[in-house]
Amino acid sequence: MATEKIKKTTEKKVAKSTKVEAPKGMDLNPAIWDVKLNPDLVAQVLYVQQSNARQGNAHAKSRADVSGGGRKPWRQKGTGRARHGSIRSPLWRKGGVTFVPNNRNWSKKVNKQMVKKAICMLLSERLKSGNLEFVNVETKGTKELRTTLTNQFGKVRGLVISNNTDVKMSLSNVQKVDFAVPSVFSVSNLIKAKKIIVDNAVVNIIEERLSNGK
Repeated sequence: MATEKIKKTTEKKVAKSTKVEAPKGMDLNPAIWDVKLNPDLVAQVLYVQQSNARQGNAHAKSRADVSGGGRKPWRQKGTGRARHGSIRSPLWRKGGVTFVPNNRNWSKKVNKQMVKKAICMLLSERLKSGNLEFVNVETKGTKELRTTLTNQFGKVRGLVISNNTDVKMSLSNVQKVDFAVPSVFSVSNLIKAKKIIVDNAVVNIIEERLSNGK
């Protein structure tokens, strides 16, 4: 009997801690803010986005680009040394590189629905864990908001999602606090941020973006 009581109490605490709380006067869409986390899907989307961010501008000279080697370094036979046809060979010092990484394309493709699903999962996870808050961002209180955010995030990396350009300017030189607009933020932004603050004015924009038009 004692075990059953402890189990019921624990279940109530877990249910209470994972309950999604919406801002006052606003209803959150559970299809976006209450999605079960799938780490494999998030990792796949993150891998694709990081690969697409690679520039692939590494450059090296192949044996066709290295200068010299217009003649055979020594005759084919009779010297006692290995035969060589050009000093441009990768076997030689200052020779060309065998497999040059020039113009390498790192881009990969991923389904748009998977990207949206991964964003919903991360938003839901941050909200359930208490690391996502909804705030009314006011232009007049930009300076106060900056102080509030700095104190709230502390040494933890944070993210502010808003369309307010004044907030963006005020946070431009704040360390470990990133700013993103609701139509652009990605899985990478959410992964980096330990705490997230969402402007109440952009909640509908986020839901419209991630609701697949439904």
